[in-house]
Amino acid sequence: MTPRLRIGCSSWTSEAWWGKVYPPGVREGDRLGLYARLFDTVEVDSTYYRPPTPYLVRRWAAVTPEEFLFTLKFPRDLLDPRAKMDREALASFQASVRLLGNKLGPLLLQFPPWFKPGRNESYLQELLDTLEGDLRFSVELRDAAWYSGEVGKRTLRSLRDRNLALTWSYLTYLKVPAERTSDFLYLRFIGDHDTVPDSQHGEIRIDRREVLSEWASHLKEAFGSIESAYVYFNNHFAGFAPASVNHFREELGLPPVDYAAGVRGGASRLPES
Repeated sequence: MTPRLRIGCSSWTSEAWWGKVYPPGVREGDRLGLYARLFDTVEVDSTYYRPPTPYLVRRWAAVTPEEFLFTLKFPRDLLDPRAKMDREALASFQASVRLLGNKLGPLLLQFPPWFKPGRNESYLQELLDTLEGDLRFSVELRDAAWYSGEVGKRTLRSLRDRNLALTWSYLTYLKVPAERTSDFLYLRFIGDHDTVPDSQHGEIRIDRREVLSEWASHLKEAFGSIESAYVYFNNHFAGFAPASVNHFREELGLPPVDYAAGVRGGASRLPES
C-alpha cells in the first residue's frame, strides 16, 4: 500500500522568497494562491501565535485549489500548563478550523522544550482527552525525557490508544524516535535559528542531505502500514524550504517542484478570486 504523501513548507509568507518563488508585483494577499499552485499542502505557522478568525479561514479555503490541504498549529496559549485549561477556547479553535472542510488536515500540538514530564504528564493526558475524535492530531514533544523509560512507554501508548501521531521532528538538539503511533505520519524538518538565521534565508546554506536520507528511509519503511503522510520544511532547516522540499522529493524518487515558474513567467499578480 502506498500512502497519500504530501510535502510542503511551514508557511507561505517568507520574505526571502520574493524573486525566487513570488515575482515582483505580486500582492502579499495573493501569495497563498500562488503557493498553492506549486505545493499541495502547507503547515500554517501563524495559528501558533493567535487563533484564526472564521473570515480568515474561509479566505484560505477560497483561494486554494480543491485538493489543497492545510495543517495548522494549535495556538500556544491553549497548550500552556501554567494556565487553567480553557476548554471553551479549545473547542472554539477546533470549530474555526473545521471551516476548511475537506481541506483540513492534521492539527499540530507543538510543545516547547520546557514542557517536560512530571507534573506536565497529567496535563498532557487531560489535554489529549479534550481533542475532538473525528479530527486528526499530531503531538510534538521537544524534551528527551518524553521518550525514555516508563514515561516513554506511557507516552507512546497514550498516543496509540487515541490514534494520535507522534510528530517526527528534525531538531538539532534532540533525537526524536521514529515511532509510529497512528495511521498517518507527520514529519517536520525544523533546524534551528542559530545555524541558519533569518538573514541567511533564500538559498541552501547547509548540506543536510544525510538527514533527509535517514528520514526518507524511515518514511519508506512505514509505507505499508500508514494511510497518509505529511512532510513540512521551514527555512531554518537548511536555508530555503522550497529547495529542501525538492531535495527530499529526490530522496523519495519523486519529480521536483518548479517553484520558480512564476518568477520566470513574470506574472505580476494572480487572477482575482
